[in-house]
Amino acid sequence: MPPTHTIVIEANITSSNTKKNNRKINSHLCQRIWTTCGDANALVGHKHIEPALCLYMGAIVMCIDNKHLKDKVPRGNGTVCQVMKIKLKQDAPSHKWKNFYGRKVWTVNAKDVEYVECEHVHKTARMLQLETQIKNWTNQLEHDKQQNQTDLDKIKFNISKTKTLLSTITNDRKFKLEPEICLPKISIKQFSYSTKPIEFQCKMKQIQVNRNDATTGHKLQGISKDVIIITSWPTGGLAAMFKNWEYVVLSRVRTLSGLFLIKPIDMDKSFKPSEELKKYMERARQKESNLMEQRKVAISNINWSQT
Repeated sequence: MPPTHTIVIEANITSSNTKKNNRKINSHLCQRIWTTCGDANALVGHKHIEPALCLYMGAIVMCIDNKHLKDKVPRGNGTVCQVMKIKLKQDAPSHKWKNFYGRKVWTVNAKDVEYVECEHVHKTARMLQLETQIKNWTNQLEHDKQQNQTDLDKIKFNISKTKTLLSTITNDRKFKLEPEICLPKISIKQFSYSTKPIEFQCKMKQIQVNRNDATTGHKLQGISKDVIIITSWPTGGLAAMFKNWEYVVLSRVRTLSGLFLIKPIDMDKSFKPSEELKKYMERARQKESNLMEQRKVAISNINWSQT
């Protein structure tokens, strides 16, 4: 039997009630959508949604809507989270194994999914501080065994208390994603021998996330990672558009040992700043200088005795 840590959640797909671009959804078309469509073929406005969402314990996913910004644990479009638990309804009739791309895997229809529990990936400064404290105290226990028992008990108490606080903060960052209904526009070849894809709108019930095991450099900006595997660099017109993109991506990894390059960096490329960037920086410095001068004059004109 397939491993139990992975499951494919197949969207519950039915015909939409709208007349525009509507199409009758039968079992054959459902199967085609599940097995041949990725999130690039299913659009809700400009958001992508996965018709067959492959999840496993610890999978990294990204939320795709802003419906829950005011929830107890807020999240919005672009929020990165980690899958902690997948809860199916009792005796889910659609829970069975299938052959996906030559692999046996458990599948279930989204209508038989109760929820997917997730946790925010990016840790807060407070969480990182508590983890550092626990690590330091643990190291102290291991290396300073000559201390008296009272001091050792105090360190153990601090570790236990800090772990409890960290666990409370972590639990407050967990939330449940339930299947929701949307109206995506599907682009698909109706049969394997079709020459042109057909486009239509349908009603889809699915977990509103996309997998984010692999991501783009844009989404990594402002984030530091222990390990980064870079599969490609911009080429052609993209290379001209994203000048010095190599620096942006490489600066996301904390250590050189955590950096893996599938494709080497072009060392013949010039990484000098463009003339446009130089002119922009000159204008910015001039504006900063003017602003500071205006501020200095304004402060000197204040009548401090009256204030």
